[in-house]
Amino acid sequence: MILVLGACANNKDVRVQLDAHHQTPNEPSRLTVQAQVTGPQSGLRYKWFSVLGEFEPQDSDAPKSSFFFSPNSSRDHVWVEVWRENERVAQAQLDVSMDRAPELPVGEPRPHLQIAITQIPRYDPAGGPDTRADIGGRITGELPKGYSVIVYARADAWYIQPVPYALHPIQPDNTWTSWTHTGSSYAALVVANDYKPLTRLDVLPAVEGGVLARTIVRAGKP
Repeated sequence: MILVLGACANNKDVRVQLDAHHQTPNEPSRLTVQAQVTGPQSGLRYKWFSVLGEFEPQDSDAPKSSFFFSPNSSRDHVWVEVWRENERVAQAQLDVSMDRAPELPVGEPRPHLQIAITQIPRYDPAGGPDTRADIGGRITGELPKGYSVIVYARADAWYIQPVPYALHPIQPDNTWTSWTHTGSSYAALVVANDYKPLTRLDVLPAVEGGVLARTIVRAGKP
């Protein structure tokens, strides 16, 4: 994943925050930049800007766009303006870099490990900020140093838990615990400590690069 530093702004109950990630491992100069929007979203349009690079598209109905770094730059500053009709209702900005989290050296075998969720929160498909449940599990196999766990709960999409960018330490006995807002399913991933997780995802990250293991479970009984 890339190094990102984001900011959010709001106006008239619309808030937006930017996340960015590499679209494919073989295209480090191309990022997917996504606007995480809360508040009334009907009729919104998104205008994408940068200092040096280019967005395609530059104007979109969808809250995401592809960003291309300038040929002579590995860092940039990007921002989005959110419009409804002729009024700008929110904006956010983000520093982006082609720097990626360290991966295992080429040719070195990946550790054999698995992560399990043994304390499964209840089923609550609506979820929401006022819900809370404990979650925890165990990792088995060859666990290297420098890794943590991230947790997602599924509502209308996958949301990182319990707060944005949260990484949970792995205990000496290879167990981990946290709490989460509720959902219909839950996921846990073993990731490098410098992994930069997205706060909202339609599809969970694959087991590659800085992600060593992943599990998904259906929620328990209400």
